[in-house]
Amino acid sequence: MRLRGYRDDDAPLLSGPWLPGELLGLAAAGRPALAEPAAVEPPQGHDVELCVVSETGFARFSELDWVARHARLEIGVRPGAEDAARDVLGAALAHGFGVLNLHRLYGWVTPTAGGPPDLLAEAGFELEAAVPNGVWHDGRPGQRQLWAAVRDV
Repeated sequence: MRLRGYRDDDAPLLSGPWLPGELLGLAAAGRPALAEPAAVEPPQGHDVELCVVSETGFARFSELDWVARHARLEIGVRPGAEDAARDVLGAALAHGFGVLNLHRLYGWVTPTAGGPPDLLAEAGFELEAAVPNGVWHDGRPGQRQLWAAVRDV
């Protein structure tokens, strides 16, 4: 699976039924049908790198720190393409470490949203921190976790 640069006709891939700002943007369990879809903006500056996988989803590198060589990672996978999440995550890691030459990629995960954390562990991410009551989800406070992958140098 290959990531490519964002084009204006890729805009439909930038929104979906996942929680905003999630590392693993998959359809959230229990998300109300009328909830507004999460969306990311097309890139505006040098602190965001946005790549897409045609017909599948996107990988967004934000909060880019070119000196410390780290970035926050979010992926979004369109409904119906959930089986490609593992490949999108792998392509994002390869791009972040190989092309952008970053040393650390991190992102937020909401466990109650239903994303499989074993997918993150298989990709090389490790749980760094858990924040009790760090997010409001499904009508109550829930835990938010910080997961990160570090490139072997």
